[in-house]
Amino acid sequence: MKKKNFSNKAQATIFMIVGLLIVLGGALFIYSTQKEKEQLVPQVRISEEKVPIEFDPIRKYANDCAYSAAVEGLQIIGEQGGYISFNERSLNSQPLAITGNPTESEAVTFARGSELKIPYWWYLKSSNDCKSNCEFASKKPELRSAGAQADNSIERQLERYIDLKFRECLNGFEAFAEQGYKITEKGNAKSDVIISSSDVAVIVQYPMTVEIEDRKTDVSQFAAQVPVNLERMYQLAAKITSLQAEHRYIEKGILNLLVSFSGVDRQKLPPMSDMTFDFGNKLSWQKSDVKQKVTGLLESYIPLFQVDSAANFERSIFDSELKQRLYDQFIIPVSNSSFSSLAVSFSYLDFWPAYFDLNCKGEICRPASITSIIPIIGLQSYKFAYDLSYPVLVEIRDPVALNGKGYNFNVFLEGNIRNNRYMNTEFKPLEFQEAEKTQLCDSKTSGKIAVKVIDAAEKKPIENAQVLYTVTGESCFIGPTEGDGALNERFPVGIGGVVNIVADGYIGKGVEFDPQIGIDSALKVELQPIYTKEIVVKKKNYAKTLNGWEFVNEPESLSDKETATVSLARIGDENELEFSAFADYYGGQKEKSEMEIAPGNYEANINLLLNKRIVIPEQTRHYWVLFVKKSYTVPAVDFGENAKPGQEQFPSGGLKLNITISPDDLKNHGKIVLYAVNVDIAGIPEQQRVIEDLEQMGQIEKLSGLYQVALQPSFE
Repeated sequence: MKKKNFSNKAQATIFMIVGLLIVLGGALFIYSTQKEKEQLVPQVRISEEKVPIEFDPIRKYANDCAYSAAVEGLQIIGEQGGYISFNERSLNSQPLAITGNPTESEAVTFARGSELKIPYWWYLKSSNDCKSNCEFASKKPELRSAGAQADNSIERQLERYIDLKFRECLNGFEAFAEQGYKITEKGNAKSDVIISSSDVAVIVQYPMTVEIEDRKTDVSQFAAQVPVNLERMYQLAAKITSLQAEHRYIEKGILNLLVSFSGVDRQKLPPMSDMTFDFGNKLSWQKSDVKQKVTGLLESYIPLFQVDSAANFERSIFDSELKQRLYDQFIIPVSNSSFSSLAVSFSYLDFWPAYFDLNCKGEICRPASITSIIPIIGLQSYKFAYDLSYPVLVEIRDPVALNGKGYNFNVFLEGNIRNNRYMNTEFKPLEFQEAEKTQLCDSKTSGKIAVKVIDAAEKKPIENAQVLYTVTGESCFIGPTEGDGALNERFPVGIGGVVNIVADGYIGKGVEFDPQIGIDSALKVELQPIYTKEIVVKKKNYAKTLNGWEFVNEPESLSDKETATVSLARIGDENELEFSAFADYYGGQKEKSEMEIAPGNYEANINLLLNKRIVIPEQTRHYWVLFVKKSYTVPAVDFGENAKPGQEQFPSGGLKLNITISPDDLKNHGKIVLYAVNVDIAGIPEQQRVIEDLEQMGQIEKLSGLYQVALQPSFE
């Protein structure tokens, strides 16, 4: 069956913006004229009022209430994917639409009658039966109080919750009244939450006068530090979500399962594509039974998904390359050691109703039957199209948070399959919002710095390029460029730092720069543009001839039984951000495959797969010991022994080569043709194949180097 391609557009530049913005984590300082308390968390210091020792119990009690309210709020936020409430406007200014059908909702009710609801961080916003222009969305709240949705950020929601619960916890200081204290509370509580890079700090402004005997004092500020690294858990959840939005790994894994568990057998799932010669239409399936089996697969296999850098990641190793590839599709490549202390799990429970449909007439699903001119022979055509939507719970756990009690952060993602393919949409990365201001930004004492950012290929100005200045690990956001690509601002002055420039559709760059006090200067930066181009993969055979194995420098199109996966990793200079591009290409496809690509040098990696059963037959070989002829048997090797017809996958070749793509190549052409080496074992008649032929499959990198001139990409 021909498969429609959905290219996985590269967004590595945007992901690297996240890395730059993380260092913006805002340093919040609250000053007073009294003694300064020791630093609670990195970049956060809280000053504490100095009061006579006899009033310390009052302050400690109120500090404990601030801590208790913050922990309670954080636990709700973790359980509910960043939300304190879903419908109470005093806590959440943007209520979510929640229905009893989880695939037609903005959040999932965990169980019937349960108060626990968890939002989708990626889901199909349109109805399940949408036919075109289907829209995807995210209900991921911002972490900090910055940006367009600042009023509904996690910080803001937690502040409102603490404001509500703090005074309730104080309970009028009843316990202290019995000890002779007289406490006059003045006004309402006003809290300030700072989510730092290691924990959560809370400051509550709540003025009061405290009296005992003939002593009297004013107290107005209370503080707590909660040992939960919410920033890191939020970052990981956002990364997992963005990878799903871009690469659709949840759907791809399930599509492979649907193929693996289908066949012309009532006990299996109806096949997506198959054909048999039988008279009469005897085989059928009941649609409701098929749905039950599919949801059973979801419940059993979705827990196989793993994050490669998580604490609970464990990769199984198989002897079969094919089995290894299938298993590895359930591994999500986050590749970030900063998440190594967090455990991640995925799950689907059968009481979360899935949307399911098959192209059957009514409840009974039968093949199309075509009787031949010979009465005893009939052609049965099995072509079933699966439509499926299902919620997937992602649970992130930090076992050491809250002083060893542990902390969970939950989100839902939605998988969507239509007509045996994952649903495609324009990918927009889910950016991680950092704080807007740091202490570095408080001292912009340089002269005016004229920053000019231009397109390296077109030599045109780049509007809305984001300019940041980093010194010794701390960053300050300077501002965006105007329509002429220019920004004129003052910079902080120190020991010299790096100006980081990032822009949508370009590869970001960092440039060393040392602004001086009161001295005007200029800085010009060129960014390489990212283009969207059609890609085509063709093969060049490495074939077995009478003279041995020879390279044939004649390109051939892939057949409808061949697929290629393409990975291009850009080798940038030391100032540029990393960039990679990925795509799948199916032989015989009618739709275009597209890839986002920038000028530069790349490490190209292509894998070819052949959907055909390849067999190396058994052989008897002879040898002589002195004058005695002996023999031994070389057993057969069958690469499709356990696969259903039409489902075999043979690794037939690929490419491992450094290539160069120039600016002119991308400016002047709309299509990139990539070439891969095809080790043409399939072209050898089966009875002429020998076990030694398989050695050529391990020579792809060597062959790529030997014939690198012939394997360079071309442009049309």
